[in-house]
Parts: sequence; structure tokens; C-alpha cells
Amino acid sequence: MRKDSEKVLGNDTKNMLNTISGAYSIPLINKLFSMTKNMSDIEDFYSALIVLRKTGNTFVAMKMIRGLFGFAGVEYPYLISALDKEIEMQEFFLSELLDDFHEIIDERKLGSE
Repeated sequence: MRKDSEKVLGNDTKNMLNTISGAYSIPLINKLFSMTKNMSDIEDFYSALIVLRKTGNTFVAMKMIRGLFGFAGVEYPYLISALDKEIEMQEFFLSELLDDFHEIIDERKLGSE
């Protein structure tokens, strides 16, 4: 996340984006897990999104997220698509989604041990 977004986004907006991420990302990631049954595939999705975020390719990362929803057979949520023109919101949302993604990967790994 860019330092500029720290100044631009207030706590209410950050809380809203966190809620949107949890509401849509967690079910999506769980669906992807149930479809692939292969932890390395899920980790590859996560790694690709991390690289896109670190290289400033938020637009491409958001397109990939849209594709993951399609792959999972889930309609792309309006509340996420509404972020299309708001780069700071997209960056924060991506950060929240990656946090959720990482948490679920860790939970799955712990559950399989």
C-alpha cells in the first residue's frame, strides 16, 4: 500500500474495504480451495497477487481477482467493481484481500498437519 493512501483514506473507508474484503474474498478463496484441492495452486494465485501488488500493478491484480471470481463460477461483486476508478481504494482492498488470503492459507496448512 502506498503511503499516499494513508492520508487519503479515512478509518471509515478502511473499515468498509476490510468488511468488503472479508465478505467476498473469504468465500471466494474457500471456493477456490474446494475446487483445486491443491495447496500449491492456491499459493501460486497468492504469490502472483503479491508480486503484482509489490510492482505497483494494482490494475492487473484487480483483473486477476475478477478472473478468479469467474473461474470459481461466482459473480463479480458490485461492491468490488465499484472500486474500478479509485486506485487508493483498490490498493487498500488488495492489501486486505491478501491478508485474508494469507490467513486462510495458514489455517489450511495448520489443519492439514
